[in-house]
Order: sequence, then C-alpha cells, then structure tokens
Amino acid sequence: MTAASLGKGLRTAIVPICLVLVAVIGTVPAQGAPATGLRLDPDVAQVVSGETLTLALWVDDIENLYRAEMYLEYDWPELEIQDADPGRVGIQIEPGPIFCAACTPWNEAANGRIHLVAQRDPVSGPFSGSGIAAYITLQVVATEPHTYTMSFDQAATRLLDNGGQAIAIDQFSGAVFIPPPLVTLTGRLTRQGWGDEARSVVNAVLYPANPPYEPTSWGRACTDAGGDFLLEIGAGHQFPPADIIPATPPPTSPSCTSRWAFVQLDFSNYLSECYWECADGDVVDIGWHNLEGGDLNGDGCINILDIVRMIGDYGAMVAEPCHIPCVECPPDDPSSNTTPAGDLNGDCQVNILDLAQAAGSFGLCSNCP
Repeated sequence: MTAASLGKGLRTAIVPICLVLVAVIGTVPAQGAPATGLRLDPDVAQVVSGETLTLALWVDDIENLYRAEMYLEYDWPELEIQDADPGRVGIQIEPGPIFCAACTPWNEAANGRIHLVAQRDPVSGPFSGSGIAAYITLQVVATEPHTYTMSFDQAATRLLDNGGQAIAIDQFSGAVFIPPPLVTLTGRLTRQGWGDEARSVVNAVLYPANPPYEPTSWGRACTDAGGDFLLEIGAGHQFPPADIIPATPPPTSPSCTSRWAFVQLDFSNYLSECYWECADGDVVDIGWHNLEGGDLNGDGCINILDIVRMIGDYGAMVAEPCHIPCVECPPDDPSSNTTPAGDLNGDCQVNILDLAQAAGSFGLCSNCP
C-alpha cells in the first residue's frame, strides 16, 4: 500500500483545504473497559491517479465474535474497488483472517455500498481481541482535486456472538482520502556561454508510477540570475502543452513507487534537455544541468543550417539593455531591445564568440521528443 504526503501546491491550481474529523459515535464505555469498534486503516490517506490503495477493516476489542453483517457507504466515481474474487458474479472485497474465507454468504460492492456478511469457521469457534475483518483494495483513477470518504451504516451494521446476540459497537471510524499530493522540484540550470542564467524554462509533468499513464498535473518555473529554480506542482489537474508531452511512458523501477516527473529544460536557440525523475518525495532535486547553444532554427540539432543562419546575422547588434525573446519567461524590462537570434550569449551582438560556441557544439542534438 502506498500513502504519500507532500508539500505546497502550484500557485495557479485550485487546491481544496481539507479539515479531517474522525467522529466517535455510540455509548462511552466505563473507564478502563475496552471500546469495541469498527475502523478503517489508514483513516486518512493521500493518493494519486494510477496508485492502488488497500484499506484494512478492523474490529477492535471484541468478545466472542462469531458473525458480522457490515454495510459501508461511499461516493467514489474516481476510485474503483478491485474485485477480490473474479470467479464470483459481481465485485467482492476480501474477507480478513478472523473469518472463514468460504463463510461469506453475502459479499458485494455496488452502487456506492459495500455489503459483507462473514462468519467464523465453526471448528475455530468465536473470536476475541482485535483483528482484520476485511480488505478493500482501490484503483485510483481520479485526476481532479477532491476529498473521498467512506462511512459505516451504523443502523444496519451488526456484530453477533455465537448465540446470535448483538454485540454493542462503541466506536465507528471512517476513512478520508485527500487529493493527489504535491511535489516541489529544485535544481540549477545554466547556459553555455552565459554569466546571467535568468529566464531559462523548466517544465515538469507528473505521471503515476503505475498504469494508466496519464498526466496528473504539471507546472512551469523560470530560473533566477544564478540559474536556480523552485517549481511547485499542485494537485489540480492541468493538461500540459502538447510540446512537453513525453513520447514514452515513465520508466519502470521498483525504487519509484508513487510517481514520476517528466522534466523539460529550455531556452531560446539552445538545445532542450528532457529527463525522467522519480518524484516520490516532498522535494526532488534534479541537480545541475547545462544547455548547449546554437539551435537557431529549433529543429533539435545544431547543424550547418544553424551555422549558415548565424553567418547571415554576423555583425548585427542592438543597444543595451537587450534580451533574447522567451515567451514563457519574459524579461524583467520588456522595453529592452530584442537581440538577433544569432546572439547566443546575450551580449547584444552576433560575433565570433557566438560562432565559436555554435561550432563547438556542432552535431549535438536534443534528447527531447
């Protein structure tokens, strides 16, 4: 079972604030006496699309339990209960070890309601203590922020002893599912030939570690003058632009259990770089990357076409201050002059330094799709 808890949200995402209250309902037992209860473990979990989550349904501090008639209600259009018995008609949950696996005259999950009737093996006799009555496994297909809850139908749920008498249930505790967690990416991105590393573009798309491999959210950040960036990706589903969708699904790795981030690093007239990074943690540092300049025509490679175009711009210059156009990360001073495309190092002119830089990277290509 995977349960993740992550940090801040993307500023542009709509992220609900969830206040979780677990109620204690029923008569209060005498001081020092055990409180017989039904609960789900975990009672709070954060999940992402593609994950499988298993809940354990516990019976606590019971005496002489022989039979259980349990009803649970849920409203989960985006959380699919997995069938524990494919050979049986309908969808079933898995009986727990305190009951006889073959002794379940009723086991059905349908229309927002779980109905389980299970009993002990007559040879084993009644059960006393605390134990797991059932397991509920969910496949998460949610992509929008939401809170999902499960609760017991307290009027219909009964625990019976071996004489058929009802056992008082002192506590009922349900489960709450909070929206997909948040990821913060950090790192440093520099550009060959530059001293000021501001305005490079960092895009990241989150994917689940297991099928279905659909993006759950994405975010964008710009580097500062030192090339550092902090990208906060929130729970709100936003479909990423087509040009940053990876060509292949996330890699398979037993060490990455929750989600992957597809990271794309860009700047105008430079080769883009793309990476898959495991994003299981709250904060993921992707390290230091350096972009190679000279792809003037944006075809993903530095070749003779780029050199020819740079030679055509050779000698061109504009007055300072100047900037290289970048739509995603505009300059601080939009009134500054736009420098020619061949000005790789941003010194407001196309000269031998730019030509030498492009020639030094000749033949290199981007690894992005």
